[in-house]
Amino acid sequence: MKKLKIDPEFRDKIPALTEAEYEQLRENILSDGEVYEPIVTWNDIIVDGHNRWRIICENWELLENKYRVKPMDFADKWAAFEWMYKKQLGRRNLTEEQKTYMIGKMYEARKKSLGGNRGNQYTKVASAQNGHMANEGKRTAEAIAEEVGVGKETVKRSEKFSKGIDALREKNPEAADTVLRGNSGATKAEIAELPTKTEREIQKVAQDILSGNIKKNREPREKPNKENLEAISKIVEDMYNPDSVPEFTLEFLLSDIQANGENYIQLLRNTLIDHSTLLTKENKPVVAQEIQHIMDDIKKLKELVEK
Repeated sequence: MKKLKIDPEFRDKIPALTEAEYEQLRENILSDGEVYEPIVTWNDIIVDGHNRWRIICENWELLENKYRVKPMDFADKWAAFEWMYKKQLGRRNLTEEQKTYMIGKMYEARKKSLGGNRGNQYTKVASAQNGHMANEGKRTAEAIAEEVGVGKETVKRSEKFSKGIDALREKNPEAADTVLRGNSGATKAEIAELPTKTEREIQKVAQDILSGNIKKNREPREKPNKENLEAISKIVEDMYNPDSVPEFTLEFLLSDIQANGENYIQLLRNTLIDHSTLLTKENKPVVAQEIQHIMDDIKKLKELVEK
């Protein structure tokens, strides 16, 4: 058996297959009786193909001569990492979270390779196969944005998200995998903030993800039906009828206004967090204008009270 090296740093860079995905890959390989896609190595370290190599080793008698090893020459490990992420972006049916993570890690790897050389990071062999030389001289984020078909700011936000995933994985790998599968209910902005939090805070987020509390808190509330809306309208109408106003104190009124105002601000803040990916440079002025309209309506209420 050829001795290929398994380096955990390489093996764990790519989110693991689910048990079902691994079993499907195993079934496909054993059914075909050979491994069509080569095991990619760098200095005999497996860069791409850890799952295939595991299946080969577990079924050596059947697959001993039914696989290929493809050595590649990278400038350094960061160049190898970038190649891994780029390949994954083009290969798998990724969730939005997985795609964001890959883009962020690709950006991080390219910046670190050879001290942040913004051109191609591979040797001539890899360059010819991947065609990155045209990006030489471009800013890293812009080059990657062009390659993967997203905006430059999306690339930068993706790096923050990927660092948040890494911080979460360090404390709770299961929670990190849940986020990447798109089943957590956590927003990308919340995950991106994790590196700034304490270990206890990260563990709390992990527990909320695994328990489903984050998702449960974000479930949309049931919209009121027509009868409820009519009842609410009647209540509002009665509020402006002096004959129907019960004996309330000024203190009660001020407290009620404050509570409703704080609740509305929190709802608006949650809405912005939930849709933070839409807060691009181009969209921010439009969103700000919409918030201004709300503030104008509140100002009109204030003027009405002052009359």
